[in-house]
Amino acid sequence: MTDGREVVLRRTWPQRLVAVGCLAVIVAAVALADFAEHVEEVWRDIDRVVIINEGQYGQDPLLRTDTEPGEPVNFLIVGTDSALGLDPDDPVMRGRVVDPTGRSLADTIMLVRLDPVSGSAWVLSIPRDLWAVVPGAQDNRITSALYIGGADLLVATVTSMFDVEINHYVEVNLAGFREVVDTLGGVPVWFNNPVRDDRLSFSITEPGCHVLNGEQALHYVRSRRYTELIDGRWRITGGDDFTRIERQQDFLVLALDRAINRGARNPSTMVELLDSASASLTLDQDLTLAELIALGEAFADFNPENLQRERLEVYTVWWPDGSYKGEAAYRGANAPLLEIFRGAADSVRPSEVSVTIAGFHDIFRDDAASRLAGEGFDVVDSVPSPDIPETVVLHGTGHRSEALTVAQYLEPVPYVVEDERVDGVVAVLGADYGGINFVFQAPMAEVRARVQARGLPPLLPDPGSGFAPASTGAGEALAPVVPAGGATASLASAAATGSLVALAAQSPDPDSGPPVIQGRPPEGESCS
Repeated sequence: MTDGREVVLRRTWPQRLVAVGCLAVIVAAVALADFAEHVEEVWRDIDRVVIINEGQYGQDPLLRTDTEPGEPVNFLIVGTDSALGLDPDDPVMRGRVVDPTGRSLADTIMLVRLDPVSGSAWVLSIPRDLWAVVPGAQDNRITSALYIGGADLLVATVTSMFDVEINHYVEVNLAGFREVVDTLGGVPVWFNNPVRDDRLSFSITEPGCHVLNGEQALHYVRSRRYTELIDGRWRITGGDDFTRIERQQDFLVLALDRAINRGARNPSTMVELLDSASASLTLDQDLTLAELIALGEAFADFNPENLQRERLEVYTVWWPDGSYKGEAAYRGANAPLLEIFRGAADSVRPSEVSVTIAGFHDIFRDDAASRLAGEGFDVVDSVPSPDIPETVVLHGTGHRSEALTVAQYLEPVPYVVEDERVDGVVAVLGADYGGINFVFQAPMAEVRARVQARGLPPLLPDPGSGFAPASTGAGEALAPVVPAGGATASLASAAATGSLVALAAQSPDPDSGPPVIQGRPPEGESCS
């Protein structure tokens, strides 16, 4: 009290802001605790399958789950034909008998490889009718391995057939797939023509964009009588397992797009999706929530279009009486593909890469050498070379992964060319050199796609000249180089005549260009 009056202490605006900030922190902490508890609850509700790692099928272990943080991992993802959780009157149940023992066939089999360092992801679909050597049982279609011996036997069959390591196992049934799609509010799919499958009661009467709910999406990805109305006639355009595989892989991209648009990068939304499928989801016993969170963080900016979709090259085999037996995988044709899932395409860390910097401009070389060294690269040398218009990363045989890691840091993304005369990796900086991306690097999948799209440059520095000093003249160390591993007659002719025509135009890369995704609207149309 002062002079008989009460003194009211008022907070200044900074004090009020501090008070509100403290309150927000307290509320956030309480909410975070509740959220973490909810996450743990959802995680505990998911069924686990114990994959026995004692080599009962001649392999020890079946799963290698003790991977290090950041190490590439292979997931075996299985969609079963189990109808558990579906209403008996559900259309999916038509003509279906539920096995009383709970056993099911592997309706969809996908091998997914995630490389957290590069942010690259691959999916390989394995045909369900692939004829397989099933350990400890009679040879059969690979879909039967799950029915005969459960997850253990399916894992053993896949690892023994393809000589790939599997780190984690994920299984979802029909009900789980539907629940996830419905939780997303459906998935938009573009149809060029009306389609139907009478056996599944699936029908799209008008072309254009349709948001498929869980039931429709399930019919769409499982249809083996996919029929389109083309030029006034109904034609079966998806009557085999291979067109179904393409449809499933493309739908996976569309569903990932939808999930991201619906906020799946937000942890609470991701938990909601996980919760929706938890009753129909089965994971291996060693997959931890922490590992999933780490993978989610590594792929936080992943573009679903960069999912590299692969499938086995197979041929049909028949029984002696002429009846259908199944499919068999070509050994030679599939070898390069399987090498990806054995680690051949994994990115390497900068600390594992030794690189020589070459270039005409001293300032470019000094800048690149110092910044790459600062990022952890082993910069072994910096040498002058003739001037070239565009940067080229040369690499010796077996060093493509290292070269791509260097390319990931260069601006713009350079040409990457194999040359058997190069020892290791040499980055030859051109006039287009724009610096080193030392803060944000593009995902490796995007870098690979852009490198493939560029093809071969019109001119290459000639490592046979030993990168002679620039004073010897630019032309002496430049040549339209034919890539190692052979060349077409047109390429050989171009090299022999000294033509400066862009060799990339004469050597189209079948993997270049934007991926074709069935169900995505054509240019000028929208499916938003």
